[in-house]
Amino acid sequence: MHLNTRAGKASVPTPKYPAKQDTRQLESQVAALRIDFVSKPSDTTEIASELGELLEQAHLHREGLQASMVLVSDREARLVTLLTLWDAQRFQLSRDRLIDWTIKVVARFADKQPRAYTSVAHLLLPPASSKLTLSDLQPSEIAELVEILAAG
Repeated sequence: MHLNTRAGKASVPTPKYPAKQDTRQLESQVAALRIDFVSKPSDTTEIASELGELLEQAHLHREGLQASMVLVSDREARLVTLLTLWDAQRFQLSRDRLIDWTIKVVARFADKQPRAYTSVAHLLLPPASSKLTLSDLQPSEIAELVEILAAG
């Protein structure tokens, strides 16, 4: 991954989370990383497309990133959430590094220090579709799942 960490921002400290979950339990799970931040006033119009480009340039898909969504508050346009879904087993192996990298991607848009939260995502699929993977879903279906996870 190549990302200019000196793009006018100091390094954003991230709490280090203990990695204590058995990786055998993570084989078919999805990890969710949610980063909440207040965007700079000038960044609110194109933030979703610019964040998408930066995530692509950082090659986070090579690290297990499966889907991402930018949520902009409908009440305050500067309140932004980046929700990313990862292959849980791969995410767990490099948890702190991936959190740090994702925060660095977001930091150039943030007016204040971003906050990161991680969770094990439980995708609520109908029993007949329980063998689906994220790659089997349409973008609108992934968006619906992300909305459910974000509300949790």
